[in-house]
Amino acid sequence: MLKKSVCRGAVMGALAGALALYAGGSAEAAWGTDIVGQTAITSFEATAGALEFPPVADDHMKVWVLTAPDGEAAFWWRKEADEGRTFDVFLCFDAEPFVNAGLDLGKLPDDMKEMLDDRGKLMIGKKLSKEALAYDGEITPISSFEQIVKLDRESVGYHAALDHYGVTVADGFLFEWAKDMSTNDKDIVFVLDPKLFIDAGVNPAKVEGWNYAKVPLEDARGRKFEAEKFLKPFDLK
Repeated sequence: MLKKSVCRGAVMGALAGALALYAGGSAEAAWGTDIVGQTAITSFEATAGALEFPPVADDHMKVWVLTAPDGEAAFWWRKEADEGRTFDVFLCFDAEPFVNAGLDLGKLPDDMKEMLDDRGKLMIGKKLSKEALAYDGEITPISSFEQIVKLDRESVGYHAALDHYGVTVADGFLFEWAKDMSTNDKDIVFVLDPKLFIDAGVNPAKVEGWNYAKVPLEDARGRKFEAEKFLKPFDLK
């Protein structure tokens, strides 16, 4: 049996609302006038500060780690550039709920199973810009996140339906946080595309700790459609 996480949270409630088109900026956008990018940083800082366990550094991986309150998922982002690392931003989450729901690990991409042996985790993510990180002052979780927004602006967007900002770590896989926690009861949300897991044998209705829901989306042309997602939301206050 796969090793469980140290902490387990309460059963999650259903996520109300929808995921909508992300309003990302172009690389050519002027940083000083990028309201979405700037507010993404300030809201991320507020969210990180509201966590019972704030983001911590993993110096071996050269990343920061923001762990979900139930200990079963985490968002990782780069602290330092590392050409040898597979991902710069990624989601890391317990494999056990998916295995218990029928997942055949042999049908997953090899890079998703990199952490499986020692931590019982799966991960998915991507490399970002190859540009060097340029810190002005202390290296902190927020200053490292600011580097993502500045150097890889297209990965960060605004989700109007839930008033969330978010980072796309892979196609259909995101970490989201509330623009304003005082008016939002879903302060952070981990989002997974279920197709990868269903194709590998998972019964989505049997995955514990994740909500399986059909949500409306919009494509780049504003055309509406629906898609299923695995969702893990948390109210931090």
